[in-house]
Amino acid sequence: MFDAIVQILCQIKEDNPSLRERLTLETDLNNDVGLDSLQMLNFMVKIEEELKIEIDYDEFDYVHLRSIGTFIDFLNRCAPVKGAYEHAVE
Repeated sequence: MFDAIVQILCQIKEDNPSLRERLTLETDLNNDVGLDSLQMLNFMVKIEEELKIEIDYDEFDYVHLRSIGTFIDFLNRCAPVKGAYEHAVE
């Protein structure tokens, strides 16, 4: 999951080629990556699409963005998108 998050962040921050080397499980998504509000929205949508999960925004809080590791812990508690596996079988 870490690699997928790094890939998504690098796609969104395409103007920052050194970002990939700086990202660790301890990287603060709020302060270290520098996503503006539109980029953050794009990031959350891409996370849901790429990882095929449904983020529970009632449970989500900015504390979950204190590090990539904390965000991964939160995502692991999110439900998979309904029907995500049905399309793979067809």
